[in-house]
Amino acid sequence: MAWTDRIKNLLHNNQIMVVLLGIILGLLFPNTFSPLNEYTTQLLILVFFFSSLRLSLDEIINYGKDWRLLFVTAFFMLILMPFALFLPVRPFAYDWSVALLIMGAMPTGMTIALVAEFFGGKTSLALVITAITSLLAPITVPVVTKIALGQAVPIPMLQMFWSLFLTIVVPFMLAMVLKKRIPKRIEAHDALWRNISVAAFGLLIMGITAASASGTPVTFSWRDAAVLAFTMPWLAVLIWAAYHITPWRRASERMTVALCMLYLNNTLALYVADKFFRDLNATPKQIMLLMVVNALLPGVKIAAARILRSSPVRRP
Repeated sequence: MAWTDRIKNLLHNNQIMVVLLGIILGLLFPNTFSPLNEYTTQLLILVFFFSSLRLSLDEIINYGKDWRLLFVTAFFMLILMPFALFLPVRPFAYDWSVALLIMGAMPTGMTIALVAEFFGGKTSLALVITAITSLLAPITVPVVTKIALGQAVPIPMLQMFWSLFLTIVVPFMLAMVLKKRIPKRIEAHDALWRNISVAAFGLLIMGITAASASGTPVTFSWRDAAVLAFTMPWLAVLIWAAYHITPWRRASERMTVALCMLYLNNTLALYVADKFFRDLNATPKQIMLLMVVNALLPGVKIAAARILRSSPVRRP
């Protein structure tokens, strides 16, 4: 098998490994790969553009009309999740509880549209949830942090809206135009678009991790290990609960909702941790939590496959 074919198979079948490889390389060689972080916007645009070439506009519109789905999902994710992660750890490790609160309060990560398909979820629904939670986060994050910590953490609203427009709306609109103009050519190269998205995603993760690790040493103690040992199964329980909050939707859609609760906006989490909670050493903790999330993904993948095989098709 040619080396190019091996790379294609790696990108197509082992997206989780690409993400983990990006994290590991970013941590091991922060000075080498941190320059990639300067191209975060460009890489996000690539991910969304090539992912959007594989989306259905009709599906996106239909999901956008289900206000009950979007309200329940946003409330669980932006309000309940941060407190569910924060409160159990607070009496024993306040610094870690703050890091967990930050992670839990974040909207869905902007690359979820690519990840959802790999788990058998609905890419169009993932994109809608990303947009809704990202638009609400500048309002909910200050409220959540004020209630939990007595300190409102402001989110740069205009910056986030501009980021959403530039990295999601613009590439999506361009992709829809191309799909309408040359639909057969777009469909014929479906696998290529996916592989480019995964490759850009891997570089994005590598750059973010390297930039976060550079100049911020990641130390690991027995107390850290105990917190992470608790966080992993507890987070798995919360993701399981998230699967059950929209029982009127199909299994693939409920799986997408659950995945959106797990795959959060780590870039924003690192920004908040570094800007407002540097004295608690929150940034290295966010990096460790990112590794915990990615460590859960193989188990989520197995669970998703079993659920989708055993669940009957349900109509919206």
